[in-house]
Amino acid sequence: MRMPNHPEVELHRCAKCSHAFSRADSIAQPERYGSSYYEVDHKRWFEHPNLALFARVASFIPLGASVLDVGCGRGDFLRFARNSRPDLRLAGIDIAKNDESSDGVRFLQGDIFQMDADEHFDAIVSLAVIEHVADVTAFVRKLRELMKPRAIAAVMTLNDSSLLYGLARAGRRLGVPLAFNRLYSKHHLHHFTPRSLRTLFREQGFSVRTQFSHDAPIEAMDIPVESEAAGAVLRLGLRIVWTAGRTTDRGYLQTVICER
Repeated sequence: MRMPNHPEVELHRCAKCSHAFSRADSIAQPERYGSSYYEVDHKRWFEHPNLALFARVASFIPLGASVLDVGCGRGDFLRFARNSRPDLRLAGIDIAKNDESSDGVRFLQGDIFQMDADEHFDAIVSLAVIEHVADVTAFVRKLRELMKPRAIAAVMTLNDSSLLYGLARAGRRLGVPLAFNRLYSKHHLHHFTPRSLRTLFREQGFSVRTQFSHDAPIEAMDIPVESEAAGAVLRLGLRIVWTAGRTTDRGYLQTVICER
């Protein structure tokens, strides 16, 4: 089902599972993931890591487990885990380059789809990655291939059923498309609802242990305005939305914990 027009992408929603997605071939210039992605384009996000989420995800990882962070970025979760869970054996893979090793963290550079399945892990973590991947079914299949039996996967992504997304869609209908255009931009190819995220993992042979909605640090959010005053007003608005989202269990982000 075709969604409302967007200036950058052609949007669709599956009437069966509620999943929203961009047609990849409708994007004239796909986003690149070089150093500027971390240092310029989304600088705020990487300067303010989601420590509360890191702690919650780490609590599901078994004692002494081997852990692979898929799309580890600059290694923020892995460094957090190194300090809070010294029992874990930690590795991360990302297209962008990290140091080959860093105080007990093993970094690999490359595409997860090209990673050999010779090594299997007790836990796989992937935070804010799946929404950037064109073929999400193949992505989840690859995660499963890299996991030991009974291993867990912790995957965080956007929540298309969140209060923020709902307000953005309502704003567009009222002629104020700023938030809608930002949330559904070419930056993200997929916009999962809790239902569509569960469906994806269950169809690939996972059992869902738990799923929860939550938010990102306000300081980490990219605000699409140049005026400091306007930015401050929008951040105040986000704080109100975050509070309401916690009350209604409709947070901006969601995480699913699955077992292979």
